Amino acid sequence: MPTTTTRFTHEQAPCGQAVDGERFRDWDDECVLSDELFYDCGCRSISHEYHDGSVSRSVVRHDGKVLEDELIGEQ
Repeated sequence: MPTTTTRFTHEQAPCGQAVDGERFRDWDDECVLSDELFYDCGCRSISHEYHDGSVSRSVVRHDGKVLEDELIGEQ
């Protein structure tokens, strides 16, 4: 499936502000799904779902503080 880009408005960013931003979704051979949200304030949220069922997730506030950075794997 192709990459999709969607503009969103007035969504709550990780910092708590309601801002606009963009969402990128992509499917490829290495990762079943990439879902990336970039907020206009500078916050970002990125998750990847892999073929083995594992999921990585990273949430970073606009000031650089990492709020979440984890890999949940299927064992």
